[in-house]
Amino acid sequence: MSPPDHKKVPLKIRLPFATPAEFIERYGANVARGGIFIATRAAKPVGTEISFELVLAGGERLMRGEGVVQEVSTQSEPGKTGMLLRFVRLEQRTKALIDEILAAREGLSAAAAPLAPASQPLPPPSPRIAPEPAAAEPARPKSLADDVVLGIDLGTTTCRAAVFLDGAPRLVPVGSAGSFALPSAVAVDASGQLVAGAAARAILVAAPHSAAAGFKRVMGRRARSRQMREQQPRLPFATVADMEGDTGLDLSGRTWSAPELAAVLLRELKAAASALLGREVTRAVLCVPAWYTDHQRGAVLEAGRLAGLEVLRILNEPSAVALAFGHGRGLARKRLLVYDLGGGTFDASVVEMTGDDLEVVSTGGDNFLGGLDFDDRLADALIGTLTGPTQAAVRGSPVALQRVRDAAEAAKISLSDAEQATVHLPFAGADPGSSQPVDLHCEVARGWLEQLTADLVDRTIEVTRVVLETGRVPTSSLDEVLMVGGQSRAPLVRQRLERLLGRPARTDVDAQGAVALGAALMGQALVLKERGKKGVTLSEVLSAPIGVAVKGGGFRRVLERNTRLPADKTLELPVPAAEPVRIAVFQGVAPRAEDNEYLGALHVVPERAGELTVRFSVNPDGRLQLSAQGSGGRTQVQFSTADASDETRAALLASAPLPGETEGQQGPKGLISGLKRLFSRG
Repeated sequence: MSPPDHKKVPLKIRLPFATPAEFIERYGANVARGGIFIATRAAKPVGTEISFELVLAGGERLMRGEGVVQEVSTQSEPGKTGMLLRFVRLEQRTKALIDEILAAREGLSAAAAPLAPASQPLPPPSPRIAPEPAAAEPARPKSLADDVVLGIDLGTTTCRAAVFLDGAPRLVPVGSAGSFALPSAVAVDASGQLVAGAAARAILVAAPHSAAAGFKRVMGRRARSRQMREQQPRLPFATVADMEGDTGLDLSGRTWSAPELAAVLLRELKAAASALLGREVTRAVLCVPAWYTDHQRGAVLEAGRLAGLEVLRILNEPSAVALAFGHGRGLARKRLLVYDLGGGTFDASVVEMTGDDLEVVSTGGDNFLGGLDFDDRLADALIGTLTGPTQAAVRGSPVALQRVRDAAEAAKISLSDAEQATVHLPFAGADPGSSQPVDLHCEVARGWLEQLTADLVDRTIEVTRVVLETGRVPTSSLDEVLMVGGQSRAPLVRQRLERLLGRPARTDVDAQGAVALGAALMGQALVLKERGKKGVTLSEVLSAPIGVAVKGGGFRRVLERNTRLPADKTLELPVPAAEPVRIAVFQGVAPRAEDNEYLGALHVVPERAGELTVRFSVNPDGRLQLSAQGSGGRTQVQFSTADASDETRAALLASAPLPGETEGQQGPKGLISGLKRLFSRG
């Protein structure tokens, strides 16, 4: 894919089609794997680089990407004047639409797909538009029963992988040093190639604009969301909107999506596991924070696909920890609290284990709370010990800032075992007055670090308290407390948690390897199931509510937090005939829709007036599927997951078919007068 170029000509065209189906039927002959004929009187010269966006009549985005004008057609007949655009870069949703168009052409292959104005005879495809090569299918065993499934912990600061061998889960060595941890850093090297791990960390220190670490925090986040606007000033890398409207990263002047960068890490883990086993690994179980939304889980699946992995299951990290803890213990109905404070995210879950059966009771978390925040607090305090001019010089230098962050992290880790740590950073900055180098030298006491970060610890305790309350779990009913994640080793964290629960936490849990080990156990359970044998069984819950926007900007929950998965629920609403109905779908706990994570918009064109039934289905992985059915007649349905423009988002909120509640109204009856029911279980 080509790097973004400020010289690309922006082109946005509103099409006279109401739905994708109408576009495919009436204009699909103009689309090929390698390009599209755009009928326009304002054709650009051959060779012009274009950033294009095609939208439907109602404003919903249909296709988006970048291309180069290959040919220009100037004829007097309508529909024959325009330009042939060769694709260079496409968003994933556009690729999926092209696949659908090609599949709809009976008797035509992708290579032979026509590419010309539909109103004229179709010539052979232009040889200058090469079909996009199909991704090679990775070689894999014919049956899952004969395979080994890779369990992966795609962590914010480090990644780990594990496989089930010789009757037990085993961590995979990564790198020549035999370490089990791969630093979660990706960088563009001098040759323009992406590198990962220790090599990327080295580039991060020397050339911060060419590397990024900790980008898991922005995985699947909408670039214009409230959460990203709040977090952007604290992120150590530059973010931009990618082709999907999600948060991407700018490395060396090029935009990369978070899944693209995560795929580089996954390929490293895949290669290490393949080397260990002596054959290629192609299937995996990927772990995510329990608090990840549907859209974030989709981003992780996309990263797995880009890495050449068939992702069999998305597993919540606390559940993986519980699986690793319970393996081989033969637990007789134990209730566990998993407290997972990692490098970038925090999760807390209550689970019940009986033998190899695990049932999640309640879960919660904070995707912007972890060890990185502790590092930043200490780094900021260390910089504060310098003189004013030198402080400003350090804060204005990305290289100096990264060196201080690394020194703060090392000191923080030391203070988990020691009462005092020394930070000595030669040539941390320069005195602007004398241009002489200035060293950073500071003695850091554990008490000082705890004072700086006490509120961060308290945030984790509050999340844990809410998880217990929403699950109606008294602390006295807990049998075990499992603390995992590198930051959980901090003495203050343990003290505050044990004070809340009134009981000690386990110390015999692999704090950093448990997630990958649990994922490997889940992978083995899937293999056993394929063989007809019983393995681990897992029952998850929905981490955050899913619902729709109502007029006035409110958020109406359809599926509540801690709903047992898989789950189905329906929403019924009155609709007019032949008029488009657009429903904005969000996920989160905020009372206002725009403060939650935007999942997409359901676009429905009912043929007859009546009631529309929208079904919300969430699978065991926490992924949402939507369908709709009218009370009679044909109903065209489209669910767009691409982020909407500000104008479209505002229109969605303003035209929501559900009115907002007024004061004093209670329950579904107060929402829509005349409906027998608003919500019903499927």
